[in-house]
Amino acid sequence: MVSQPLRVHRYTTENVAAKDRHEVWLSHWPSTAPLYHTEPLEEFRVSSNIALLGDISLVFTDISAQRWKRDSKLIDRGNDTLNLTVNLDGKAWGIAGAEEREWVQMPGSAVVVDRQQTSSHISAGGRSISISVPRALATEAGLDVASLHGVTLNPSEHAMFTSHALHVRDVLARFSEADAARLGRTMLDVLVLSLKAAQRSDAHGYKEDPSTLLLRAEREIRENLGSPALTVANLCRRLSVSRSTLHRVFEASGGVQAYIRDMRLDAARHALLNPGSPERIGDLAERLGFSDAAHLSRLFKTRFGETPSDCRARAVLHR
Repeated sequence: MVSQPLRVHRYTTENVAAKDRHEVWLSHWPSTAPLYHTEPLEEFRVSSNIALLGDISLVFTDISAQRWKRDSKLIDRGNDTLNLTVNLDGKAWGIAGAEEREWVQMPGSAVVVDRQQTSSHISAGGRSISISVPRALATEAGLDVASLHGVTLNPSEHAMFTSHALHVRDVLARFSEADAARLGRTMLDVLVLSLKAAQRSDAHGYKEDPSTLLLRAEREIRENLGSPALTVANLCRRLSVSRSTLHRVFEASGGVQAYIRDMRLDAARHALLNPGSPERIGDLAERLGFSDAAHLSRLFKTRFGETPSDCRARAVLHR
């Protein structure tokens, strides 16, 4: 008896009229019960390959930007799974669970979702790898599913899983249905080992060491000190952390905004004390991200007890 080829469901909206793509996709995916309420944020498109590995699904997707929401009504309709999604080149940010844990996913990072809890997120679109594991199987394998909801992993932490998943994708055609369950078990084993290798252990799952995060954040701020895009929201996206996590590591400095402000003021003072710098105060304010010269002057005097003009004059006097 010849074994059946391993089942891989392939779907694309490539040949569907743009105005119909989202509705047509919803009628085909998911086949059992809706996972999310979705709202396209641009012209919708999707291409996906879903490998059914026993009870475990391995999904490779390229999809446009969307808003996603899983509420209590959808939870009641089923799909009790743990899901890990690796963004290969897209970004996403959202809120997970009743505690409203904020998470940010940069290109290359991953997020874990417990589909027995509510969630909402916005994805900027792009390619991703996802694995869905029945909650009971994940628990049996030793994962604390509830605590992992909304946890993000950086590329080094999920590298073992992602490398294995990409290799499996490339060799799927060599396997039959008889191999499906075994392939699924290997995917689960690698997922569990990847999470273990991350070596994070707090009450809410996995968290980066605060001192490491602080160093990364300080470097990011220094490199973008004069950019108007240096905001808390953009920092969170670049560092792949939530607002609350970022604020905690800067608590001793009075918060993220206070730290950025003080760094900018220190840079302004350094420039003003340099007698060889002819830069006008208005230009200096613009270069360092202040709204105007008056804004810089007001903050500068509060911090240093003198105006920028007085600081420059004093530097010239003592030259």
